[in-house]
Amino acid sequence: MIRRTPPALAAVAALAVAAPALAAPKANTIEAQGTSKVKINEYIQDGQKFVPGDITVKSGATITLRNKSKDGAPHSLSLLKKSALPRTAAQVMQCAACGPLLAAHQADPTTGEVKQPLVDAGRPGFDTEGTKTTAGDSIFLPPKGKVTFKVTAKKGSKLSYFCAVHPWMQGTITVK
Repeated sequence: MIRRTPPALAAVAALAVAAPALAAPKANTIEAQGTSKVKINEYIQDGQKFVPGDITVKSGATITLRNKSKDGAPHSLSLLKKSALPRTAAQVMQCAACGPLLAAHQADPTTGEVKQPLVDAGRPGFDTEGTKTTAGDSIFLPPKGKVTFKVTAKKGSKLSYFCAVHPWMQGTITVK
């Protein structure tokens, strides 16, 4: 028995094959991308991520951070020691490092308003990693926003970062 593919299904399949892939961000650019999905009484799925998650730049380079999330969520790019990054679902849900960072940003949990968009925790510049109890350098990224910052860490540094709003969004900045 020969089965025929319905024309509508064939057209959708052809479009999927012909559709261009999302372009990678320009050099020295990190984008927050993705959206959330909910199935009541079953799951919440959050596909938000940093693209690329890992980036290599020269010391003194300027990085552009863009919010291309489809659901209008804010983000942060917050430096945090690798040992303090949440690794399990329980650590993400009870994010120990998020509290100090959100407090440093003076974030209002009910409105999402941030009074301090840049947290410069150590020496001037973007190079100080936080811990589970102390905020490191951090930049707030409003919905559909774009910010730039200069990486001042020394050559050979590898900075871990995450989003204090979505702690599973993580990456590294390698300084060459």
